[in-house]
Amino acid sequence: MIRSVALGFLAILSLAPAAWAAQPLITDDTGTQGRGGQQLEWAHGSQRVLQGLNRSRSLTGAWTYTLGASEQADVFATASFVGLRPPSGPSTSGWSHLTLGAKWRLWELESSQTSLAIKPELLLPVSAAREARELGVGRSSYALTLIATQELSFGAVHLNLQSGRDRFRDAQDNERSLRYSVAALWDVASGWRLAFDLGQQTVRTAQGVEVRGRFVEIGTIYSPSKSQDWALGLIRSTDNDKPAAATRTLTGGWTYRF
Repeated sequence: MIRSVALGFLAILSLAPAAWAAQPLITDDTGTQGRGGQQLEWAHGSQRVLQGLNRSRSLTGAWTYTLGASEQADVFATASFVGLRPPSGPSTSGWSHLTLGAKWRLWELESSQTSLAIKPELLLPVSAAREARELGVGRSSYALTLIATQELSFGAVHLNLQSGRDRFRDAQDNERSLRYSVAALWDVASGWRLAFDLGQQTVRTAQGVEVRGRFVEIGTIYSPSKSQDWALGLIRSTDNDKPAAATRTLTGGWTYRF
């Protein structure tokens, strides 16, 4: 079993909030805040993992602040908190990574409402004690996401391709990941949208072991005004580890733009 399979699924929740232009989606879109625009997000996730005969639980919470550096570019920072209840042994909790990143919409065609963006992210390391408790990685890590958005009459479709690397103090624990996903949003009523998201992530260890995981999510977004969103989602993920893990996640969040 890969050392941080549980942490890898946590990354979807605890590190993705910086990507959630429209919570509760894991897949990002090309939207930006505009020059001087600001956004504050709170995201929360509750996970249950079944792996063989073992059951574990985790909670994640994250604050993300985003600033529009230009009409086409944002910069953001995310602070995450993680609580873990393993199958055996004591529970643990604490702050995870501070993530710094940017999103740049590098191309758009107004006539077809098609756009492309790129998003680099830097994960700052946690302390040796927190790494030992599996709250994060002990060396600076990174991710790069390519994003495509197509606006449609019913809403929008978003595509992501992300490559990342997790670096531990012990280089033998290092991992590389590749994730691709697609999401759709439907405008179903005034202030209400439905969301559907699915994708696959492959994690490869320094020893060459690979684990592939798939996820699917359904969710809803309620926007009482242009400045606020409330979101709720249910994520189901599975992998081909030995033994395989099945994870259910309930996630919710709040977004405020000003």
